[in-house]
Amino acid sequence: MSDKILIIGKGFLGGTIFSTCQNAGINVLGTHYNKSIPIVDITNINSIEKVVSAFRPDLIINCAALTNIDQIESNPKRAYAINAYGAKNIAEISRQNKIKMIHISTDSIFDGIKGMYCEDDIPNPINEYAKSKKMGEDFVKEILDTHIIIRTNFYGYNSEGKFLFNWILKKINEKQRIIGFSDIIFNPLEIRNLADMINELVYKDFNGILHLSSNEIFSKYEFIIEIAKMLNFDIDLITKGSIKNANFTANRPLNTSLSNQLAKKILKTQPLSLKNWLEDFDRTNSR
Repeated sequence: MSDKILIIGKGFLGGTIFSTCQNAGINVLGTHYNKSIPIVDITNINSIEKVVSAFRPDLIINCAALTNIDQIESNPKRAYAINAYGAKNIAEISRQNKIKMIHISTDSIFDGIKGMYCEDDIPNPINEYAKSKKMGEDFVKEILDTHIIIRTNFYGYNSEGKFLFNWILKKINEKQRIIGFSDIIFNPLEIRNLADMINELVYKDFNGILHLSSNEIFSKYEFIIEIAKMLNFDIDLITKGSIKNANFTANRPLNTSLSNQLAKKILKTQPLSLKNWLEDFDRTNSR
């Protein structure tokens, strides 16, 4: 068990993990690069060393990342500084202080040709964001023996109105039309469900790569339709489309679904279905 956990990158996922750890009675500290105390800039190894020396954690969870895929494609320098070399800096400090590290990666490191990727499938990133995340994984594996690399994709309600679910909710609530891509396939986890799995991993003697994903595989179109149906919105607002017709700067992998068979052997926390989460969301939230 880890008595003290340092979460670097207290954003949407990092903040959810932080709350989950707090609720479990774990001594946890969350950091951000510009809006919380303490501030940690992972592009500066001394910034990481300072907070680690002060807090002396038993485990570091790295949730820090730059994720705007199209902006990164046009200007990848900062993404590599954060997603790759930032992860390297955290791994270096973890090694020096004999601290285990959980590093959050992405399903996007695969090329999307076959889907249902296992932990031992070879990544083949097709955009700069994914390449920077793959490089971060490689640094963690090379530097640190005691690590967990989590590849995942997630959704959930964000209190600041950001990210995929909130974007869908805003569009359908305002009766705006949405094009859902029928050729983009994924199996994301609800964010609190994912945080529960990560919290369980804190207590596990596991090292290596782990895929955390849902049992349900959706196209983006099917995902949006399910949300609209469950929340009693007009599904006629949702049009089936193709990523091929989208005006994106960066290429997207078509099928990044992840196999969760290894995770099921390790963890007791079960993947929550989209339907069950939406039922709970609909009961507890007014629109």
